Amino acid sequence: MKNRMNATLASLTMVCMLSILFSANGFAQNNIQRIFDNSSENSSMRSSVTIPNELLHGNNPTIYIQNSEIINVTGTESPTVLKLLDASSNSLLQASNRSYNSVQVITITLNQMSDLNNRLDLSRINGFTSLRYVYIKCLFECSDEQVRNYLMNADSVTTVFYKVVNPS
Repeated sequence: MKNRMNATLASLTMVCMLSILFSANGFAQNNIQRIFDNSSENSSMRSSVTIPNELLHGNNPTIYIQNSEIINVTGTESPTVLKLLDASSNSLLQASNRSYNSVQVITITLNQMSDLNNRLDLSRINGFTSLRYVYIKCLFECSDEQVRNYLMNADSVTTVFYKVVNPS
């Protein structure tokens, strides 16, 4: 009877430990949030996380990158936004650049499903000392899991937002 009780207690302890482990792992991945349009039928599924609309859609000093080169820098102050217009240019984020120091949000446009194969390791980007957000614009239907797989080490950034945008 005592052996049976010990086995039951050991099993219960193991289940509790595994539950805590998997719960902690799940919490680490919760920094990826989908943004829905106000007119979307899923708008009631909005996250409780505050969306930095002024950073995402405001008139901020911005660095534009396309075809692995900086094509434009707007504003007279240090850029707070970096817009990566194609996923194949993400290697440019690994190069040191003083202009990256005050960037608070990186916006990445994924133009097609195959762009998800150009994975971005956020632990390898260089010089983004003020980075707080990564915003992914999918021009195709994508899911939380696909965005999570695209971004490696996303837990190093406070919040990752993504939005499915249907180009007209």
